[in-house]
Amino acid sequence: MLDEAGSPPDPAHATSAAEYVAALARLRRWSGLTYRRLAAKAGGALPASTMAGVLGRATLPREDFVVAFVAACGLDEAEIDRWVRARRTLAAGATGPAGTTGAGEGSATTTHDSATTTQNSAAHDSAATTQDPATHDSAATTQDPATHGSATGAQESEPRAGTPAEAGPEPAARLAPETPRRHPVRPAVWRSALVVVVVVALVLMAGPALLNGAGDPLESHASASHTTSPGVLPDGWYLVRPAHVADRDLCVGEGLERSGRTDRPLAVQRSCAALTPDTYLKSLGAGVYELQWHHPVQGVGCLTVDQAHLGDEALVAPTDCTGAAHQRFLLAPAHAGRGHVLRPVHSGKCLGLLYGEADIHPGAELAQLTCSGKRDQIFRLDPTDRPDWLKQGQAPTSS
Repeated sequence: MLDEAGSPPDPAHATSAAEYVAALARLRRWSGLTYRRLAAKAGGALPASTMAGVLGRATLPREDFVVAFVAACGLDEAEIDRWVRARRTLAAGATGPAGTTGAGEGSATTTHDSATTTQNSAAHDSAATTQDPATHDSAATTQDPATHGSATGAQESEPRAGTPAEAGPEPAARLAPETPRRHPVRPAVWRSALVVVVVVALVLMAGPALLNGAGDPLESHASASHTTSPGVLPDGWYLVRPAHVADRDLCVGEGLERSGRTDRPLAVQRSCAALTPDTYLKSLGAGVYELQWHHPVQGVGCLTVDQAHLGDEALVAPTDCTGAAHQRFLLAPAHAGRGHVLRPVHSGKCLGLLYGEADIHPGAELAQLTCSGKRDQIFRLDPTDRPDWLKQGQAPTSS
């Protein structure tokens, strides 16, 4: 129900994620706008299907969704801020009382107190481990690079008790690292630094392969065989079967949004019998493909992630083939030869079922999602015959 005198719902009344989502749904009804009109007001940032999906769940939506949705409903900046703060309060409560610190002036006080406590603890540890001023100075200098902006400033404003008045920068000869026996914390620091260096090096080495679609490993397995293999697949006609419903004879084909919010064709799972359109995989090199749909009446289109969206829950629909990154998919072999993972090149995420592995029904929409490794994000690509309606000798085109 609406608040007093027809005012928009008050998000502060929500005590759970489900109540917060219900308040968002009431806000949409208060605005008097359909999902399609809200999508138009949001300038394409909120597809109607995304709004319907979010408001049909009982989990907190992303903060950027809240900002765009509340603004599209016609509320001003102050009201948008109230909705965001209510969401943050619920999100903080979900993680437990220990993490619920304020974001206002109390944050600065907490930071200052934390720095002072850390500083005093360091002074106590230094006094406990050594009586040598040189050792104390060395430890202080070692700490300096990591806390240059905070601990140093705290030292200048509030000297630590027990610190020699003449303590200060020492010559380089006195700053040599001490033995691990005298500073048991420092080997851990060096080990942590070594781990960081190794991880960064691995990322740098693996980065080009990831950005290029893991081209070299896939190309090395190229095969002319028309069978599903862990390597690159040849151009041709395929049935695309979501692995979690492979035993139900469901394939990826054309359908409509189940919510009825739009009437445009989408990629859904449906019966493999009399499937239309026909799917043609066209290799673009380095394991990257276009997934073309060939229709006897509508012609050729390419499966496309809605509006090149980078986040989750973007639906997939056929549009004119332009070669754009959100129309290209990296085919990555799944574990144990179960099929392939289809990863949109523009986002690096995975295609899967909008509502996950539990959605085994015909008509379930495909969407771009964070990769989970679950079966709804793994697809069997089974070669099939050229469609009967296609003229003999006519090559598939994307024009």
